[in-house]
Amino acid sequence: MRIGIRRLCVHVLMAAGLLAFVPALVMAQDKPVTASNGWVKLPADGATSTVAFAAVNNPGMYAIYLLSASSDVAGKVEFRDAKKGTQAVEEVTVLQYETTVLDDKGVYLYLSDLKRPLKDGETIWIQIKTDTQETVDVEAVVKKE
Repeated sequence: MRIGIRRLCVHVLMAAGLLAFVPALVMAQDKPVTASNGWVKLPADGATSTVAFAAVNNPGMYAIYLLSASSDVAGKVEFRDAKKGTQAVEEVTVLQYETTVLDDKGVYLYLSDLKRPLKDGETIWIQIKTDTQETVDVEAVVKKE
């Protein structure tokens, strides 16, 4: 009987600790990750790939990781790193309370297998998935640079 009560106390304490922790997690994630200043380089006539840039802002208290991206205008979207000879990268870190700029001097978005020609001035959308299963929508204007 004594062991049963001890086990019950341990389970109750564990449940209470978990319940105290859950609201903190919810509050920490109440500020969404956002993207701004998105733009896409106008591809040359007949080109099947291009690059896109944006700033990703993480207002939360924990770092997040950008894991993948997609767009209706491209068959494939991946992160590439100009510092590594345009090598594809698996994830991009956005530190807590920071903005990571995706630009041509560092990590950027590479859109390949374009499904149609892009027009100067048009707006396209890119969706970025994070490690928290959040989707960040990037509004990107096509322009000549």
